[in-house]
Parts: sequence; C-alpha cells; structure tokens
Amino acid sequence: MTSQQIDNQLRTILTNTGISTTALTDQAHFSRDLGFDSLDITDLLLQVESGFSIRIPDEDWWQLQTLGQLKDYLRNQLTFGETQLL
Repeated sequence: MTSQQIDNQLRTILTNTGISTTALTDQAHFSRDLGFDSLDITDLLLQVESGFSIRIPDEDWWQLQTLGQLKDYLRNQLTFGETQLL
C-alpha cells in the first residue's frame, strides 16, 4: 500500500466520523484538536483496524496522539508488513 493510499483511506475514515477535511493536518491532536473523547478514539481504532485489515496493539495505539503519528505508524507497519493481520 502506498503512502497516498494510506492517506486517502485514513482521510475517508476520519471524514466519515464528521471531521472536516480542513482539520486533518499531521499536527492535529485527536482529543485536543479534533475533539475526540475516549469512546471516539476507540471507535476510530476499530475503524482503522477494519479499514486497513490490521490489528494495532493497545500499547501502540495509546501512544498515537496525532494524525501524523497515526499516518507514520500505518506507513511503517503496512510497508514492512509488521502488523498482525486480522
């Protein structure tokens, strides 16, 4: 999967939650900037795992605070195949 495909799929997941595309910057913090609470973040995790057919361990997920961190994580995992496939 290319970086552009990852970005596009992640953008689709986030806009489907009602987030404006203008808010989707790499520096956007999930709770502070995008207004996600813990339930929203858990829902996002499930959607990302389903959308990318991967499993993100909890210890990794809770370290991902910004959209840029999530993109980098997905790029690294999907490029090198180190994720646990569902």
